[in-house]
Amino acid sequence: MEEIIRILILEDVPLDAELIVRDLKREGFEFESHLVERKEDYIREVDEWQPHIILADHSLPQFDGVSALNIAQEKSPYTPFIFVSGKIGEEFAVEMLKKGATDYVLKHNLSKLGYAVQRALKELQERLEKEKAEKALLQSEEKYRLMVENQTDMVVKFDPEGQILFASPSFCEVLGRNEDMIVSSSLMPLVHQEDQKKTLRALDKLNNPPYVSFLEHRLLTMNGWRWISWANKALLDDEGDLEAFVGVGRDITERKLAEDRIMRSLKEKELLLREVHHRVKNNLQIVSTLLSLQSSEIDDERMQALYRESQNRITSISLIHENLYQSDDLTNIHFENYVKSLIDDLFHSFGVDPEKIKINIQIKDIIMGMETAIPCGLIINEMISNTLKHAFPYGEGNIDLKLSEKEQDKYVLKIKDDGKPFPDDFEIGNTNTLGIKLIQSLVMQLNGKLTMNKENKEFLIEFDELKYKERI
Repeated sequence: MEEIIRILILEDVPLDAELIVRDLKREGFEFESHLVERKEDYIREVDEWQPHIILADHSLPQFDGVSALNIAQEKSPYTPFIFVSGKIGEEFAVEMLKKGATDYVLKHNLSKLGYAVQRALKELQERLEKEKAEKALLQSEEKYRLMVENQTDMVVKFDPEGQILFASPSFCEVLGRNEDMIVSSSLMPLVHQEDQKKTLRALDKLNNPPYVSFLEHRLLTMNGWRWISWANKALLDDEGDLEAFVGVGRDITERKLAEDRIMRSLKEKELLLREVHHRVKNNLQIVSTLLSLQSSEIDDERMQALYRESQNRITSISLIHENLYQSDDLTNIHFENYVKSLIDDLFHSFGVDPEKIKINIQIKDIIMGMETAIPCGLIINEMISNTLKHAFPYGEGNIDLKLSEKEQDKYVLKIKDDGKPFPDDFEIGNTNTLGIKLIQSLVMQLNGKLTMNKENKEFLIEFDELKYKERI
């Protein structure tokens, strides 16, 4: 590009943005940059400033890079989009590349940013040149042939019925056939059976605005099945009616093989992680069993109660790992199922008759990360344990447990019972029992707030979902 490059930077840390700008200047780029961090500012810059390239962090306080990628693809699909982030996992990177991201660069390795930007701008220039080529196709088929004969990418022109009208020499070479054998035939018989449905869907998209589609499928070539990536565009006549379609293809078999290797590696890591959760759960159960055996040799009822409380705390953590290795999601917990299992174990531990002491659990569609689920589960364990020990001297009563999402990543936990009233001098701040101290510590760990309504015996805890970055 001969004009000064317009670079839009989506970043909420000014120092990181300054490092990006400094690195690009050191690489000799002549550019102008705009820095944004909010969605509305980002959309305005994309619409009005029309950047040549977008550099985006993948996680911001009020916005995120994935949403930014979707907006860019909708408003300016040809604009290169590069993730520049502190940490991106392999699985996330592969997924974003599949969704249309141009590249990704880690912040601790900004030396690669210049190369990534240079390559992205070069590919953009090549893409723009191809679109000039499509306009030339409408003017002169002969000029089009002269251009594509020197292209290494495969070029195919076909009509709305799917019949091939033109095939470039490179495409003929890949198929191992001459142009006369290909023209007037359909490409579909050469498409792998498993890829035919998505191929038809991609072709159907060409009949509606914006008249473009992208496709990756397997094609039977002279060298067997090969993965081909297609960028397809509809050609309209002067009246705006569909005239034909043009597809530009590239062999991406080696890239797909590399992706497969990455996915197999991720699958192996997933299996290993499941095994870790399974073994942690088993080891915690062994510890619980040892405590049970030890307590059976003690006659002191107070000591037996302490052992039982320790077993219940261990069980609450063990259930987290059991839920994780049995779940399709190895990082998040379906919290309602977890709490119900936890309550069942507590009732069994205290010898509670569920027909006499009833608990009403209200938790709907709440998914929590392990970092949040463990302290929250321990809080519930302590509170329900205290209720079962002290609130129902006659072995009858009701408990209400409600967990709701106040707003995104912010929760409210309410626990109340209709049992024996609190002593007149009972105050949370003045209570030094291990259970209350543990609850206060766990609430603090969740950046939460604990309040109590003494009259109706209701505990209320407001807390935040702990994010992965908080445990780095």
